[in-house]
Amino acid sequence: MSLYHQLKRSGNPQAAVQTVISLLEKHSPKKVAEIMGVSVRWVYELRRRFRDSGGNLQVCILKRGPKSPMPNRTPLETEQLVVRLAQISNLGPHRLAVALQRSFGISLSPYTIRNILRRHGIRCRKKRSKNGSRRYYAADLSSFKPLEFFQFDTKHIADQNALPSEAYAALFKNKLPLYQFTAIDVKTRLRFISYAHSLSFENGLTFMLLVEAWLRAFGVNHHLFFQTDNGQEFGGTYNSRKRKLMQSLIFDRLGVSLLNIPPRQTMVNSYVERSHRTDDEEFYAIDLNLNTSLKSFLVLAQNWICKYNYQRPHFGSNMQGKSPMEALKHYKATYHPAIGAMPVIILDYASLYISTLFDITSIPWDNSPKNKLVNETMAQYISEITAFNGVSFN
Repeated sequence: MSLYHQLKRSGNPQAAVQTVISLLEKHSPKKVAEIMGVSVRWVYELRRRFRDSGGNLQVCILKRGPKSPMPNRTPLETEQLVVRLAQISNLGPHRLAVALQRSFGISLSPYTIRNILRRHGIRCRKKRSKNGSRRYYAADLSSFKPLEFFQFDTKHIADQNALPSEAYAALFKNKLPLYQFTAIDVKTRLRFISYAHSLSFENGLTFMLLVEAWLRAFGVNHHLFFQTDNGQEFGGTYNSRKRKLMQSLIFDRLGVSLLNIPPRQTMVNSYVERSHRTDDEEFYAIDLNLNTSLKSFLVLAQNWICKYNYQRPHFGSNMQGKSPMEALKHYKATYHPAIGAMPVIILDYASLYISTLFDITSIPWDNSPKNKLVNETMAQYISEITAFNGVSFN
């Protein structure tokens, strides 16, 4: 520690300045700076202050600067509100900024909120998963209009890397479905979900038909694109027989094009993949252990998807804090507000009725037709589904 700072901390703050002034009577400023352990510039500054004040040592040690060190600092009551909201909601700066604007009419930059949280030592709390870890090529959005391009995927809910121990155990204790089927519109992030006890082809087909029928019921009459991975629940790879039959016998007549992502490249399905993490962090990790039956689980899931579509702000590409329904209005897509509230169902039960209605078990999915009976069955199927659809969207 330099001599200047030792004198400054001696209990007499004026001692350091007095010593500098005394040394200047016999030594040059450069020499005094070496003795005191300060810069030459500071020695000149102290001598100037001493002369301008008429020899008042007290003035020489006064701090310089504005009367208010932070004149633009957020008012204390607003800071306290931000801190309370962060502690209650566990939201990050961007979502807190949206919540403050919507609920209290207070406009704060997310970066200002970030600084407030840092000053108070507040960080987003994370859930420790069962195994001890912690968790916190996409379509060109300008190429599609709202509710045109959907990404489909399945999620294995019983994920030890994502769920706390109590939530993971609740899945098996209450005999809840282990698989979630998800569809998301890449333009607005509007999302639909259903559940299943198995990853069967019947369940995958039922879910795609359910989403298509729901959209058509709300007047979405343009051509649709459904992008999936290469899982067997969605028919397999793009060149598989089952996938080709799905396209030609079913979805061509519904005005839907089926797309596949490249093998082992889940980043192409990035929007739906990212939404699974949101489910884990904001729904399953918190609410999964609150229900005791399948019925209560479906109620929680319905409330969650409504919150996701109508209330939750999104900050991905082109979203800017808007909810999916707000994004739909932003793009001037005039659909009934209930379009975001598709009922959450168990696909294992619905697929029984789909199978009876379309008689999909009679289609030779995995083997080519070898006799007249099979060909007649396929022809009958085509005529039945055409009559059922009534209107072609091609």
